[in-house]
Amino acid sequence: MKTIRLFDQNSHLYTFSATVLSVEAGNTPDTLSVVLDATAFFPEGGGQYPDKGTLADCPVTDVQETSGIAAGVITHTVSISHLAGEPHPFTPGATVTGKLDAATRLARMQNHSGEHIVSGIIHRLYGYKNVGFHLGDRGDTPDVTLDFDGVLTREQLNAIEDEANAIVTANLPVTAYYPAPEKLAAIPYRAKLDLTEGVRIVRIGTEDDPKDLCACCAPHVDHTGEIGIIKLLDFIHYKGGVRIHMLCGSWALHDYRRRYTAVAAMATAMSVKQADVTVGFDRMQAEIEEKKSIISALRGKLETCTVAAITPTQGSLCLFDEGLEAGEMRRLLNAAVGKCGRLCGIFSGNHESGYRYVIGRGDPTIDLKQRIKEINTALSAKGGGSSEMLQGSCTATKAQIEAFFATL
Repeated sequence: MKTIRLFDQNSHLYTFSATVLSVEAGNTPDTLSVVLDATAFFPEGGGQYPDKGTLADCPVTDVQETSGIAAGVITHTVSISHLAGEPHPFTPGATVTGKLDAATRLARMQNHSGEHIVSGIIHRLYGYKNVGFHLGDRGDTPDVTLDFDGVLTREQLNAIEDEANAIVTANLPVTAYYPAPEKLAAIPYRAKLDLTEGVRIVRIGTEDDPKDLCACCAPHVDHTGEIGIIKLLDFIHYKGGVRIHMLCGSWALHDYRRRYTAVAAMATAMSVKQADVTVGFDRMQAEIEEKKSIISALRGKLETCTVAAITPTQGSLCLFDEGLEAGEMRRLLNAAVGKCGRLCGIFSGNHESGYRYVIGRGDPTIDLKQRIKEINTALSAKGGGSSEMLQGSCTATKAQIEAFFATL
């Protein structure tokens, strides 16, 4: 017996009663697999996760629809760990109440309906197909991704966004229905699969003036005005087409608040108005580059003094400086290696975080490549290089490094 899909009849049904048809042990000791005669819980599919909520006050942790011979049966995974061994209410024939997480359901509908609007506009204007969709809201930051088989520019996406929000403002009807097979053939609907029966069509707009027609199994808003806002965010070229990140409704609002807070903090730190953050950032970057130039000049002078102070030796040298960058380490090595007859090592870092190193040879007959294993073992290091120079990182202490170089 197929489960009656109450969400097909009313996507805003958040509380319902249904009869338990079967109960089985779940995949873990504290869960059950419950099948009802009807449900308002949307199972995972169509690019989105299953609904959240409770059955008989027990948390619903998963909802899946079976395929094959038992196609159309919806199974609810229910947690009973909170009952601590007490009898559960899921016996065949019992009536139970289901309660959906209404905020999550509405947010997902806002974003899924928004995706239909955007995909419909892109298909109408450019002929591109939506070849991938994921509505992700597990984690701190929701993300909706749309993949199309053609490339779009930022300017084109801005125009698409304007048209999409105009459809939202118009508060057009959103209708989900199962057309008869003979009528389905005449409907120019979008679909990722070649469907022939049991096709559910979601129409944005009126029958006489549809803004989009798409095959879809998921719940949607009743009117576009419920979406609130559609915001197209980042986009990248992806598999010959484009991947777009977007957010709608409450998720878009939360994203705006997060970005507003970040911009406000940056504006305060740079002593500029929020509208002038980019100006302040450019000014700060210029100041940083100027300071880098000054620091580089000072480091050059320090390097000259450091090398001049080195007493030449026929043995090996190792020099330590906590704040050297990779280029500065190599430059200092090139200047100092002539002061030794064996090996010269430059180490940057500290005892707590470890050291980065470059090692060169004062004796051209030494093949450093042949000594990589010896050096890495002695310094607890990871690195490699050529016969002339090695570089990498190590966790040995300064005393251990100095002691090793004294033996070279």
